[in-house]
Amino acid sequence: MGKSGKKLTLDTPKYGNKSLVTASQEKDIKKRKLMFSFSFFKQIEHFGLDECSKEWHTGLLKRLQTLGNMTLQEILEDNKGSKALRCHRINWSVENIPIQRKDLDWLPKEILENEEDFPMMQIAISKGTGRIVGYIDRDSSIFHIVLLDPKHNIQPSKKNDYQVQPTQEALSQYDELLKKLERVRDIVKDCKDKDCKLHGHIASMDKLHQNIVYIGLDNDFYDKYLEILKNHSLEEIFETGIMEMMDEDEKTKDSGDDN
Repeated sequence: MGKSGKKLTLDTPKYGNKSLVTASQEKDIKKRKLMFSFSFFKQIEHFGLDECSKEWHTGLLKRLQTLGNMTLQEILEDNKGSKALRCHRINWSVENIPIQRKDLDWLPKEILENEEDFPMMQIAISKGTGRIVGYIDRDSSIFHIVLLDPKHNIQPSKKNDYQVQPTQEALSQYDELLKKLERVRDIVKDCKDKDCKLHGHIASMDKLHQNIVYIGLDNDFYDKYLEILKNHSLEEIFETGIMEMMDEDEKTKDSGDDN
């Protein structure tokens, strides 16, 4: 039983009372290993990852690896009540819970409003490092991760006096750069000199958001890149490389036409 008192059963696809799969397919579904999706993952208040260490993230990945080698039958039934997994439905009536199901409003309506078929569940990362929160699509054996809960905020406990711990959203490198740009923009907007070149620079940077490229370089290329960067901008380096490749492609094309 889940904490709500409802049995966590392993369903097979049905239309009304008629099964949509054969007995053989139903058996295959029950043997299918669990997979994970981050399509509906989001950081919100009380469920941010800014303070999570690399060890925490490593623990999360190891837990996903372990779960990915288990079937839904093993997780929901064979290990029911396991203190290691702590897998159960979210109890939305627990004292001081910081959110309700309706607050997960980025989920598709057919999921959000169908708690019977898509109950929100938690699985422990480990005893002391929080929970994975999401719902299971039993037809495809996919656990859709909706929240990550490093502070155990999804189910406040009597042991901790039902306290909810604050968290902050973790930002990607790109988001962090945008945040810094926003701070610079706030400073520059107070500049009364309309001829100030900073206004033009900020405006030009705003236009580049859709043309951002991330690349990785091995150590030798990176060292060479740092040397070149002393005399040339990153934009100049990148554009020169593109022009060179375009010239080579054009020469190859002309050579092929001559043959």
